[in-house]
Amino acid sequence: MSVSSYVSSALIIVSGMVLSGCFSSGQSDYTQQPKRSSLSDLANKGSSEKVVAVEMSQQQRSVALANIYQQLLTLEPDPEVRTHVEYRLAQINTESFEAQSYADLGDELAEPSQTDSMVLAQMNQNDAALQQLVEQYQQLLLRYPQRAENEHIQYQLAKALDLQGKLDASLAQVESLLRQYPQTEYLAELNFRRGEIYYNLQNYSAAIQAYKQVLNASNNQKYQLNSMYMLGWSEFKLNRLANADNAFLQVFEALVANQQNNPDITSLTADNFAFEKLGSRAQNLAIDTQRVLSISLSQQLQSQSLVTLVKDNQSLPYIGLYQHVLFANLATFLLDKKLDYDAELTYQAYIDFAPNQIWAARFSLDLLDLYQRQGKFAAMHKLKNDYINQYGLNSAFWLNASSAHKGELLPHLLSFSDEHSRRLYADAQTQQGKKRINAFAQAANALNTYLQLAQLPEAKPLLSKDIIHDQYLFADANFEAQQYQAALDSYYAIAYRPTEATASTTLSQIQQQSAYATTVTIRELITKNSQSSTSDLTPLMTKRNQLDKQFIIQYSQDERALQLAINAAQYSFENKDFVELKYFTDFVLQAHGIAPLTANSSAVQTATPLSDPARKQVQFVSQLYANSLYQQEQYAQAEDAYVLALQYTDNGATAWSEMRNLLASSIYFQAQAVKQTEPQLAVSQLLRVAQVVPESKYAMNAELDAANLLLEQQRWQEAVDVLKPFQKQHPNHEFSAAIPAKLAQSYEALAQWDLAAEQLLVIVANEQPGALKREAQYTAAEYYLKAGDRSNALTTFRNYAKTYPQPFDVAQEVRFKMSEFYRQSGEANKQYYWFRQLLSFDRQQRQSDANAIQARQVELASMAAFALGEAEQRSFAAIKLNAPLQKSLKSKQDTMKKAIGYYQQVLDLQLAKYVPHATYNLAEMYRQLASDMMSSQRPNDLDELALEEYEILLEELAYPFEEKAIDIHISNTQQAWEGIVDQWINLSFQRLAEMSPALYQKSELTHEVIDAIH
Repeated sequence: MSVSSYVSSALIIVSGMVLSGCFSSGQSDYTQQPKRSSLSDLANKGSSEKVVAVEMSQQQRSVALANIYQQLLTLEPDPEVRTHVEYRLAQINTESFEAQSYADLGDELAEPSQTDSMVLAQMNQNDAALQQLVEQYQQLLLRYPQRAENEHIQYQLAKALDLQGKLDASLAQVESLLRQYPQTEYLAELNFRRGEIYYNLQNYSAAIQAYKQVLNASNNQKYQLNSMYMLGWSEFKLNRLANADNAFLQVFEALVANQQNNPDITSLTADNFAFEKLGSRAQNLAIDTQRVLSISLSQQLQSQSLVTLVKDNQSLPYIGLYQHVLFANLATFLLDKKLDYDAELTYQAYIDFAPNQIWAARFSLDLLDLYQRQGKFAAMHKLKNDYINQYGLNSAFWLNASSAHKGELLPHLLSFSDEHSRRLYADAQTQQGKKRINAFAQAANALNTYLQLAQLPEAKPLLSKDIIHDQYLFADANFEAQQYQAALDSYYAIAYRPTEATASTTLSQIQQQSAYATTVTIRELITKNSQSSTSDLTPLMTKRNQLDKQFIIQYSQDERALQLAINAAQYSFENKDFVELKYFTDFVLQAHGIAPLTANSSAVQTATPLSDPARKQVQFVSQLYANSLYQQEQYAQAEDAYVLALQYTDNGATAWSEMRNLLASSIYFQAQAVKQTEPQLAVSQLLRVAQVVPESKYAMNAELDAANLLLEQQRWQEAVDVLKPFQKQHPNHEFSAAIPAKLAQSYEALAQWDLAAEQLLVIVANEQPGALKREAQYTAAEYYLKAGDRSNALTTFRNYAKTYPQPFDVAQEVRFKMSEFYRQSGEANKQYYWFRQLLSFDRQQRQSDANAIQARQVELASMAAFALGEAEQRSFAAIKLNAPLQKSLKSKQDTMKKAIGYYQQVLDLQLAKYVPHATYNLAEMYRQLASDMMSSQRPNDLDELALEEYEILLEELAYPFEEKAIDIHISNTQQAWEGIVDQWINLSFQRLAEMSPALYQKSELTHEVIDAIH
């Protein structure tokens, strides 16, 4: 027994001895005797005489009483009295021992750390007295086994044995006492002692049961906390970590519950709770418990296990106070072990578990420090963004937060949101397309979050910059995100807000830029709502005009005012307000010194030299005017107007190409006017489009229209002469898709089959799946056959077979054609491949729709199956049976099985043309197998007797195959009874005559035999 265990045991007994007293429970038996004076009566009887008070110590009193009772025993009293005296004497001796052992301890028992060593020292001085007590207890129990007082005697004996270090003996007494007195008043103490002993003996399962008995016992307050703690340790020792964790939680709960009378403790909340604020003893136990809990969790799934533990125990009264402490302790423990990543997961686990607790925000900062130390910048950015979302102004946390919490969070929210918004804005500038739009939308949201925080009254002392710059970025971000209404509101608020006369140049520039931005944004807003009704667009257009005018008045010297006029011209054109368009066009032209256009102006007037920007402005408005004439279907005037507009257009610009196309279109539509009345003239006019504007898409339309007119007139070769160059020059043009059909039609009319097939394959390559594509594929193959091009015909039929399993009859014919190609070329393996394809698709069709199979398809399938069976039969016949027989025999049998499979398909198809021949071949394979076995190579390592036995074995193996051959031949001859007679049935008769004449003479053979054979 270790010293620490001995001290622990001693402390238990010290705490238990104060419960011992008079053996009053023994009085119940005694009082059932006839009434007379008893020792108890004497002890309780008061004296009517006054005596002089005598001062005696407890020790002196015990010695005196022990002498008296010892003298009584010498008088040989009544047995019942003697028994009572002996028990009372044991009680007195116990009290005397206790007084002697603990007389010098005094109030030191209040400090366990000092009491342990002092009690142990005293007990070591009283070994003899202790042994005397043990013997006295044992004698009493032996002599009076049925006495009620034995509960207390056995209790004292267990304690005394424990003091002597006799753990096993003490444990035996404890177990015996609990069995005899299951409701003993020492239930909690004894079970705690059992637990301690079992724990020291490393019998942790028994210790667990004992500690649970303590927790279930009444009046267990003295042992409850230690039992919870040791229960957790016992579960931990058994590696039942989840159970241990739950036990340790109960320790925390008890520690907090025990402090509920302390106002300093009850005032604590989850925001400021710490175990260090409890009493010193509670602190020490809490520290130990936290440490072992962290160890336990580290041996499981760490933070995951802790989250599960806390979630499963949310019903505990105080867990909400200290659950954050558990996460903090685990993280600290992991950091001490250099497990930084696991510590990160622990902080994150709490943040995910209790996101709306202030400790989640605090742990976020701890986690941020961890990321920063490790250089995890991406993780830092994400964490800061999560912090903003979780604790910002629109969060549930902020709405319910106290002023203190808001003050704690605001500096971090400002810093994080400012950094996050600028980073998103910078990133958005690098994006393209849809990603750019989405990125700026995110930047706008982030800037809005920052601005809302920055505009809080309490945020003002924390700011170090004017937020107008961020407001402008916010407006820009909304614009780039195509959130135009938000951008317009923001730009307007900046542009036209009151400013002091002494405003900085930078501020003035931002305002002017914002003012112009309003005119741009309102136009984007109109464009965005262009599909809306006129009544919805009218307010936007009115707002546009107001903003344009406001900008021109306030910033009249800005060169962008002219651009606004150009924009007005564009909107007039879009609204088909051609009068206003003419007005704005003239305004811009006059601004650049160009005479306004009139109805009588010449299309060949000389262009005025202009700067490049001015030329582009003139080009834009003059092009709009030309477009307006085109829209009014004034094509002749439009042609002249485009010539004028092109004088101010760079021939490398997009507008140049557009106007050239429109010029061509104007000519094209003039040609359309005579298409119905004068088709020959229309052809020449259509071809003229390509001569004037060869690069225009209308030139291609015109050429195709000319070709179509030629086809309608059946001028085939002339149509080909137009279509072929077009197809060559514009292979990817949308109109080229129709040319192969037109060319195929022309080549068919000209009997040029190979050229027609080529065009049909072009259709196949470009057409969507369907009947047209399939028929073109088949027709192309047929045309190649007509042209005598076997190679291309084969390739085309092969592609058809692999692409179009339906219609079934056509697909089977194509597969047959493929087999015929290879039959003619002598490529047997390829021919057999297509036979197998015939059979495979025949089988699939029978499973899906057997009614679709006609006689021709049955003929093809039978022919294919029979040919494959014959091929496998030839392979079967070629295999020689060599020693060792089993190896070559297996190969021969495998090949035979394949042949049988194909012949069986022939029989299943039941086509009379093939059934007798297939049946005959089946029988011959069995006959040949039997013959080959008998003529097979013999092993060369057998003696004469062994070889003779081997010959017998071969006969036994070959006999069933020969019998099966006979049966199958017989089944073939039976068809003669049904009126079917051909050479193969006759051959079966001949073979039967050779093999078994007697069997051939049988009068009846049933179909069950045939079925069994196959």
